[in-house]
Amino acid sequence: MSEDLQHIPHYIRIKKYLRELAAQAKPHDSIPSEMQLSAQFSVSRGTVKQAVMDLVNEGLLYRKQGRGTFVSEPRITRSFDRLPSFTEDIRRMGKGPHTRILSLKQVPVPPNLIQLFSLESGDNVIKFKRVVSTEGTPVVVLTSYLNPRIYPHLKADEIKDSLYEALKSKYGITPTQAQDTYSIVDVAPKTAALLQCKKSASVCFSQRIAYLADGRVAEYVESFIRSDRFQFNIYIGMNNAMNGETPPSQVHSDVQYSSVIL
Repeated sequence: MSEDLQHIPHYIRIKKYLRELAAQAKPHDSIPSEMQLSAQFSVSRGTVKQAVMDLVNEGLLYRKQGRGTFVSEPRITRSFDRLPSFTEDIRRMGKGPHTRILSLKQVPVPPNLIQLFSLESGDNVIKFKRVVSTEGTPVVVLTSYLNPRIYPHLKADEIKDSLYEALKSKYGITPTQAQDTYSIVDVAPKTAALLQCKKSASVCFSQRIAYLADGRVAEYVESFIRSDRFQFNIYIGMNNAMNGETPPSQVHSDVQYSSVIL
């Protein structure tokens, strides 16, 4: 063992090894057992378990009782260097998004949106509900309410995988800024069925108010996001992240400061 490695805690070295192993493996491939890793690194099983559980908590690995530990599906990462969308988040990973439209209809404007959209009671808005998936796995259930004074007469057959792309194509204008709020909630049975997750699962609930460049509110969105398939990258005081440079936190693979995993 080199002198440099002697100063690194055993569980950090094991984590580094498992990260490299997972990077070369496919989702759901198994990793060596705790007993095998204990023998390989000449450490106790408790030290191995600490390293493995750290990676399970980060979402890189998952465990099945009596069967072992496996490589997780890669999480979709959301960064805030520009106004994010779920279809763009998925494309950034080199994967293809798929949108299944559940409904698109005119509904009376909900009371909480009357003032937000500068409408009157009795006006209608477009309510657009859909499920966005990747590789056959649902990731998020979204319900958008569109300001009818900006986006009138939108039809379902005008939307492919991206709502914003459809709005840009038909109306020539899309939101450029937004206020997003995120919280953790228990999933309702119908939403769990749409997301194909356990009824006992917790999901990330997001509310968005999206604005045009001139400050008008264009959209209000509620999203239920699978917490096992999603993570946020939040950069604080890192101007280089906004300029497309690699932030320092991505250089240190064992210190996950930039990723907030839900």
